[in-house]
Amino acid sequence: MLVFTFSEDVQSRLDGAIKAASDFTVPMTAIADYLRTAAVDRFDDETAPDGSLWEPSDRALEDGGLTLTKSGMLRQSITADSDNRSAVAGTNLIYAAIHNFGGTILARPGSALRTPFGPRASVSMPKREFLGFAPEDVTEIEALLMDHLEQGFAA
Repeated sequence: MLVFTFSEDVQSRLDGAIKAASDFTVPMTAIADYLRTAAVDRFDDETAPDGSLWEPSDRALEDGGLTLTKSGMLRQSITADSDNRSAVAGTNLIYAAIHNFGGTILARPGSALRTPFGPRASVSMPKREFLGFAPEDVTEIEALLMDHLEQGFAA
């Protein structure tokens, strides 16, 4: 009968890898921060995650400045959160979705929405995506996760 057993070193490394695989808190925090920074940086470059340029806003064309940054509130509202198994970056501003995904807004009498075209006018908002995954984001996320597991295995 042949019997094989792990050496203490190999067993220790496997134990470290198992421990690392059971707690992703550290890399998830790094991933959430990375995603928040990537989204915020898109306001400087005025680019979507796929690298396409945002359509300039009328305000930016007329008054100068950057699209989606009149007050800076949208950019500043982007936050990050994470736990052991997830990482998230986003905003809770009600108007963020229409800017990120685009769409049509219909003004109604008595609503908070006002347009220079009067009541019941529709306004088409182009998609200016600031939340999303660029190919390099996925590569960076994978690297952060692999580094975490490799550190556990090396311990």
